[in-house]
Amino acid sequence: MYSNLAISFSIVSGLMACLLFILGMYFEKDKKRSRFILIWACLFLGASFANMEWAFWIEGDNIFTVFFNGNLPVVSYFLIWFVFIIWLFEKRGERKVWVMLMILLILISIYAMINTNVIVV
Repeated sequence: MYSNLAISFSIVSGLMACLLFILGMYFEKDKKRSRFILIWACLFLGASFANMEWAFWIEGDNIFTVFFNGNLPVVSYFLIWFVFIIWLFEKRGERKVWVMLMILLILISIYAMINTNVIVV
């Protein structure tokens, strides 16, 4: 039951991320507003990834082992999103933003891999 809730949260936050990406690309001429919206889109996408990881964890799988064992659909899903984010910010000349987002993602992933067996009640 809880895994269905986690997947529902993941779908909703993923849809919000897609809508914010479209909105951010719409305001391409206004760089400040566009950057603000695109950063929020990346945060919603991160929430979608986190909820997906939660759903895997509830089902008894570790998303990091699934990812690093080479499960092609999971690997391609994440890589396509990462390449899209890099392309989008590079197209706008904002390398600093996507590099900071990737560093933050790496730090959060390292923390999550260290604490995979911690159960918070």
